[in-house]
Amino acid sequence: MAMLADTAGASPGPEARAGEPIKRSDRTLQIRRLLTFVLAAGLVLTYALRGGGSYDIVVFEQHGLVLWVLLAIGIASGLLPRARPSRGQLLLLGALAAYAGWTALSLSWTSSSELTFEEVCRTLDYLGLVAFVGAVLDRSIWRAAAAGIGFGALLVCVIAVGSRLAPSVFGTDHVDAVLHSDRLSFPFGYWNAVAAWGAMCTAIGLAWSVHDAARTRRAVALALVPVAGVTTYLTYSRGGVAGTVLALLAVIALSRSRLTALVHAAFAAGGTALTIVAVRGAPQIAHATGTRGAGTVMLVLGFAAAGCAAVAVLTHTTRLSERRLPRSWVRVPAIVGGLAVLVVAVAFGPHLASRAWHSFTRAPPAQSAADPTARLASLSGTRYPVWKSALKAFDAHPVTGLGAGTFVFWWNQHGTTSESLRDVHNIWLQNLAELGVPGLLLIVAVAATSVGLALAVRRRVRRTTSAGAAAALTAALLVYLLQATVDWMWESTAVTVLALSGVAILGARLGEGRPTLGLSVRAPLALLAALASIAQLPGLLSNTDIRHSQAASRAGNAALALAWAQDAVRAEPWSASAYEQRGLVLESTGALAQAAADLRRAIVDEPLNYTHWLVLARIETESGRIATAQRDYDRARQLAPHAEVFTLAPYFKGAPRPAS
Repeated sequence: MAMLADTAGASPGPEARAGEPIKRSDRTLQIRRLLTFVLAAGLVLTYALRGGGSYDIVVFEQHGLVLWVLLAIGIASGLLPRARPSRGQLLLLGALAAYAGWTALSLSWTSSSELTFEEVCRTLDYLGLVAFVGAVLDRSIWRAAAAGIGFGALLVCVIAVGSRLAPSVFGTDHVDAVLHSDRLSFPFGYWNAVAAWGAMCTAIGLAWSVHDAARTRRAVALALVPVAGVTTYLTYSRGGVAGTVLALLAVIALSRSRLTALVHAAFAAGGTALTIVAVRGAPQIAHATGTRGAGTVMLVLGFAAAGCAAVAVLTHTTRLSERRLPRSWVRVPAIVGGLAVLVVAVAFGPHLASRAWHSFTRAPPAQSAADPTARLASLSGTRYPVWKSALKAFDAHPVTGLGAGTFVFWWNQHGTTSESLRDVHNIWLQNLAELGVPGLLLIVAVAATSVGLALAVRRRVRRTTSAGAAAALTAALLVYLLQATVDWMWESTAVTVLALSGVAILGARLGEGRPTLGLSVRAPLALLAALASIAQLPGLLSNTDIRHSQAASRAGNAALALAWAQDAVRAEPWSASAYEQRGLVLESTGALAQAAADLRRAIVDEPLNYTHWLVLARIETESGRIATAQRDYDRARQLAPHAEVFTLAPYFKGAPRPAS
């Protein structure tokens, strides 16, 4: 718990001198800071370690429900908020609320009320998180919260690397084998999310190590940076590499002592590189096929961490942060370096850009089984066709978009490959495709107000430790925005929570005084919070009931499976998944007419979901209505012409095939 003691740096009042008794108010403040640190770390760990980084709808709606209930109770009782929100905080809350409102409005034109309502709940969860964190914190404990989420985030990196080096300890022995991938995906279930997390943690650990007032805390913070770096490396993610580079640059730019930041960054990079060499020398670790070589990697990582810790202690002891290089020492190299970069850019930039674009627009080459890092040398992938398809969706619906959460149906029908995906892998294009121009402007507003709030705090803080907290969370936010530009980080709840909770914590630094809210203000606010909590219930209950029904079906208990499916329909009447599940259970019992009716209802709720048409075709075939089944099958194929099921079985079974 390296950053614990600096949970807020010095107390607001005079510090207790040696030999003097600690005042009661000081002791109370220390307890509050300790409790804040623990709860903040627990918040991050809860989101990170539950439900694959809380991508699971049941898990993130549970979290949202709890947050909004606590907020409603706190406001109604007068316990919250603890401080008057600043203009920056109100702007961020307003941007998130407006974005949630436009997302909810898309329910009137969406092709899936279920998926769009899920996105409404997701956005409300983020809004509730920012509101709750801002309401419970004040200026006296905000750094405690910053230290808590930083420590919790770095601990997740330790767990992630540990899952590769000692999988039996974390119960991940067969995870990578099941996923058929050598890329580190624990604990989020998605390697690019782990990579983003590692890059954000690199920024957090490095910034704390530069600014922390105590040697021990500085040492531990820098010692954990190589762990974050190795976490990113084991994902073999190009976005993760770019995020790590941005993390280093952002921390250097935001630090009070750029010289110290440069030294710490250099040694952390060296320690990470040394560990990477050890990983590459242990093929079973690199490929996730075993644990041979894990001891060596742990030893080297420990050595790298110890070296970084020693450097952090040395820079503190020598007061490196207080030293300033003469301007002439900096100006001349900066001018020469800038000219050199300009010359290289002019000479080689167009050619390199052309090669990069050519690589980006081409299908990915076959991966080298011998070297999992081979993909880092190329920009090839599937982003180009997906992003191009998103732009076409925008062209078709520029104002309203397709409806939140429904790009999956557009891709199935208009995509150019058989890749199964739900998201655009770009937060800006995702909103452009699903929510039109207003959606893009609103999500940009959320990002802009977040960055503006973070930078405002960084400019206003005076103490070095406060500057470190602000630099850490601001740099992590910038890394997040980069990652969200190339992947679906908005839907990877834990990663977004790390970014947004950091912004909310920084916002607490700007809060002024304890507000006195009358009943006329508290009542409507508490009511809105209660309504936001209630909004989580339909999807939460329905999806839980569907899973119970599926489990009962697997166990052979059709009656119980049907009962659970009926509960799912009642909990969320607009859920196509609930009707489909009930139809599947009815089909298994031979009630084909009722099963077909449920699938038709699912199609009414999601007319562009080809799977419903496919299941209906099967039920119609079992009922002997071959012509009807043929039409349903053809409709399914029209909605997803590149789906593997139609590639493997291009013609309806039982229908005459065209002559060859």
